[in-house]
Amino acid sequence: MQSRPATASGGMTTIHASPLGQLAQSMEATFAHSARLVAGNIDSCLPDADTLLACLPPGALLGSPDTYTRHLVYADPLARFSAMLLVWRPGQASPVHGHRTWCAYRVLRGTLSERHYQWDPASRLATLTGNVERQAGATFSVPAGLQHIHSLGNASDAIAVSLHLYGVDRDHISTGVNLLVDTDDA
Repeated sequence: MQSRPATASGGMTTIHASPLGQLAQSMEATFAHSARLVAGNIDSCLPDADTLLACLPPGALLGSPDTYTRHLVYADPLARFSAMLLVWRPGQASPVHGHRTWCAYRVLRGTLSERHYQWDPASRLATLTGNVERQAGATFSVPAGLQHIHSLGNASDAIAVSLHLYGVDRDHISTGVNLLVDTDDA
């Protein structure tokens, strides 16, 4: 006998041990594995950050005084992914977010500080759980969803640059990547 979905608060459906639940778990593992494969491709195909950075238009690496800057550097012609170069001036940071799609990134220049958060479905808030410094050359992958919530920022005195690959078409970068979340920081 199949288990029936139980309805949780807010009208959301929770699937217990059922074929659909097993499929969902398998899909989560597949997406996480895919993001790690993309990060591996970044490592093997981009051993030299300076060559990539030299392809940018003059002044692109200066960034913006207001917020970190994103430059589209590649759009897959089949709309499967986009590559963005992000320029982080000192003190600039992303909002706390999960991802609507997979993401893989590499720090090309400088150091980025990545704060990690844990999602609490009951309070619908994320709690800070740790921090890691990502030096130039570090590559990291992030699966879609709320299992990896983070914020990236530049806490150094020098400009930092990172390359991000996202599983969305260029026209959906602004709406299809970050899944903003609230935190329990007071």
